[in-house]
Amino acid sequence: MKRLLMALPLVFIVGCSGFATKTEGTKIKKESVLQIEPGTTTRQMIIDEFGEPSSVKTENGTEKMTYIFKEKKTPSYLGGLVENETRSKEETKTLEVTISDDVVRTFRFKSAEE
Repeated sequence: MKRLLMALPLVFIVGCSGFATKTEGTKIKKESVLQIEPGTTTRQMIIDEFGEPSSVKTENGTEKMTYIFKEKKTPSYLGGLVENETRSKEETKTLEVTISDDVVRTFRFKSAEE
């Protein structure tokens, strides 16, 4: 009986666990990235699909638009009152698009998980 009483709080804590999710930036869908065609896709098509970029750099008539999306999932317990930051997982997706004459010349997509 004592074991049962000792186990009940553990069951309660585990039963009320979940994840707290925090995002930053505009979500970058892999399916959308795969539709980018250098020489065909326009600057406006990129903005229509991904929104305003996180940063824009212009050099020698070439524009480099960078999109960054971060998603952090942190285990939480007791209905979100307690979060375990040491077990957090963060995923970062980066899309860099190089544009010249309003047309995509190159692009690079990178996804990393920590």
